[in-house]
Amino acid sequence: MIKTLIFIFGLLIFFSGIFLGGKLKKGEKQALSLDGKKTSFAIIGDEGPPPCSWEVSQPERVMSESKSQAILINAKNSNEKSCETIVSLRAPGFDISPYKDEQKISLAASGKGSLSWILTPRKSGTFEIAVSDIINTKIFGITVTDMFGLNANQAKVFSIIGSLFGPMFTIPWWLDKWHRRKHTEEDSRKNLKNV
Repeated sequence: MIKTLIFIFGLLIFFSGIFLGGKLKKGEKQALSLDGKKTSFAIIGDEGPPPCSWEVSQPERVMSESKSQAILINAKNSNEKSCETIVSLRAPGFDISPYKDEQKISLAASGKGSLSWILTPRKSGTFEIAVSDIINTKIFGITVTDMFGLNANQAKVFSIIGSLFGPMFTIPWWLDKWHRRKHTEEDSRKNLKNV
């Protein structure tokens, strides 16, 4: 009886791990399919400072409904004079903080800086977020899902543990079944010899 319960427990862990792993992979694949980059060609006048160059740190592609994440923009100035850029974030399906969807970054010559937004999802689904300035737009896909209250990293760990250790819990049941079959075959051979 105990071996059967351990077997059922092992199967539950194994299939839960497979389910969470599949859900994470699917969400990540959906999010990555939305990624893009667009460049507009614009003439920038001489009267203002040149635009700063910037990069977005890769956001977490799969997140749970109850978690927030930061979108970090790293900017640098490779010009000999100060630069200035207004970076905007468009994130339908998310609440953003600070509440303004545009932030201005000004850097001195050869300077570096960063700015960030905190995204909090409103509902489940796969969404696009766009970070842009006057010239470039970078689009990222993010899948928001409910994984039994786990965040994406916890779900990945559980998926790995469940996939590895779930089958191990079923070993005592399989051994018991194999021993029973072996004893049944031996008993039937003895009965055939006695006949």
